[in-house]
Amino acid sequence: MIMSTHSDKLAATRTTIERSRISKLVAGLKRWTVAFIAWRAGQAAIAALSSMSDNELKDVGLVRTDIRRAAKILPTRDRAAGNCQ
Repeated sequence: MIMSTHSDKLAATRTTIERSRISKLVAGLKRWTVAFIAWRAGQAAIAALSSMSDNELKDVGLVRTDIRRAAKILPTRDRAAGNCQ
């Protein structure tokens, strides 16, 4: 009876550790995915701004040398939603 209780606690502890490791892995994957999506959206913003003429950039208050900086400061949710055109 004592051995059974001890092995049950050990099994429960192992299960908890495995779940913790899985949760950390999932959380890491989520962070990586969010970072990748934000990076990709920034690249799309740079491409969209780069395709604009100098006059169009001037209309929105930018010059060509400001494109990378402007793409980085766009709100992340707008970039992720594709609203950077």
